[in-house]
Amino acid sequence: MKDSRAKAQRRGGILIFVVILLFVLIAITGLLIDVGMARLTQARMQSVTDAAAIDGGWQMALGSDQIAIRDAVVHRTDELFATWAPKRLEFQSGYDLNSDGNFESSQRIASTTGEPIRPSVNRNLNNEPTGDIVLGNYDETGVPNVLPGQPTGYDRGPVFIPDSDNPDSILVRLRRTDEQAIPGGTSEASLPYLWSRGSLLGLGLKGRGIAVRSETIAKLAPVTAVGNTSSDLIPSVLPAAIPLTEVVSETFNRGSLMTFTDSPRIGGTVIDSPTAMTGIGYLPIAKQMSSGQWQVIGFMFANVSVDTIVPTTPVEHGFLYANITSHLAHLPELSDELVEANQSLNGPYIARAPTLARSQQINGVSP
Repeated sequence: MKDSRAKAQRRGGILIFVVILLFVLIAITGLLIDVGMARLTQARMQSVTDAAAIDGGWQMALGSDQIAIRDAVVHRTDELFATWAPKRLEFQSGYDLNSDGNFESSQRIASTTGEPIRPSVNRNLNNEPTGDIVLGNYDETGVPNVLPGQPTGYDRGPVFIPDSDNPDSILVRLRRTDEQAIPGGTSEASLPYLWSRGSLLGLGLKGRGIAVRSETIAKLAPVTAVGNTSSDLIPSVLPAAIPLTEVVSETFNRGSLMTFTDSPRIGGTVIDSPTAMTGIGYLPIAKQMSSGQWQVIGFMFANVSVDTIVPTTPVEHGFLYANITSHLAHLPELSDELVEANQSLNGPYIARAPTLARSQQINGVSP
């Protein structure tokens, strides 16, 4: 009798343990599904900010004003969300269990979904640091060797400093954080917890949902190569080169031009002989290297006439696109001296192309 009662007690204990374990497994599974959906949403938003920042960067590279730059970002964002946008879930009824204004339990999903969620982007014409589109200057040397952790605000200094007058970078943000009254910014509602609502998550977390953000910084870097053109809307490279000293001193002496017939990329060979060419396009910048050879180290955009060299921008001459790049990886056998010369180019006359400087998915509570 004692043995049978002991066996029955053991079976009862095992059954209770299994029920508890099932409850825990179901709760963990629900949480994993919700977190997975948040990660998917986050990745989608990141792809949008990446593309939008690059489009804004191209407008900067063409010499557009800040209105056109911001319009390009908004247009690209709207275009991408038109092809992909999750449906909004409509919740009905529910209980506010901790009196924080959010419903945490007993909510029902409506039988029909709402309108697609297409986060709008504020043009942020005042260039607020917290905005959706921020023009500024990015300094990668300001990134600490040991990252301090996730930021607690929208200040990205000293790495990124807002500057709408002479920017070399553009920052684009998308937010689903349910934040209100963001200066220069907007936010859609947070992602709701669906499968995790029956778990032991805190009531506040269940009510607030999952905050998801994406942030991209595109920076202009010196052009390393100019591609072939097949359209009047795309400028080409000019068959001449100007010495770096002329660019640095801003003298732009027409008689200083040298002949250039090599491949339009850094490292191209320049012949130290005068040329009578004229035209509008990308003018190679040449420097005499330690070997004594004149080589292309970068480009500027210029209008070269019979008598003058006038620095200008592509948009001033009706060009809408540019077949240029700032990447170095596709250019083989570049010397350290050549790369350093290209990367050290600075000033208002240097031709630049956009590249992703920072692409980050941010989730959690802090912005």
